[in-house]
Amino acid sequence: MVKKTKKVKSDIISDTNEDTDTIRKFIIILVGVALVTLGLYFLSSKYLIKDGVTKEKEPVEEQISYDTILGGNIFNRSEGEYYVLAYDPDSLKASYYAAILNKFDKKDSKIYYMNLSLEANKQYVKEEGNKSATKPSELAIKEPTLIKIKDGKIEKYLENVEDIEKELK
Repeated sequence: MVKKTKKVKSDIISDTNEDTDTIRKFIIILVGVALVTLGLYFLSSKYLIKDGVTKEKEPVEEQISYDTILGGNIFNRSEGEYYVLAYDPDSLKASYYAAILNKFDKKDSKIYYMNLSLEANKQYVKEEGNKSATKPSELAIKEPTLIKIKDGKIEKYLENVEDIEKELK
């Protein structure tokens, strides 16, 4: 048997039971959750997605750079003679190094750029450079460094910016 209670509200007597109270609370909670959900939906569509419509982005064509090199591939290029300019593009002098790289006349020999900020190249960055390295595991580079490779061996190893600039002119 359902227990009935009588509540007096400002001189009005109403008959209620526990089931109607439970149903009323459930409906209030359900309406509250629905309002919060709708509010978040419209808020996110206004701020996260402009005008409520997502625009499809144009597919970006990936490009392969034939001028960059990783430290592990420094001795095995197909050219017989080439240069490798190693520097960190996040350094303060990076624009200067890039300008040197762009001035280089590519008719004489090929020049590769080695990004020292890449995780794969960080293992080669050292306090002292190794001018006599013969394999990638022996390679030690100090920023900036210009290495001239001839027939898979280091022919020139320059760490001075002035020397690098003279070599590439």
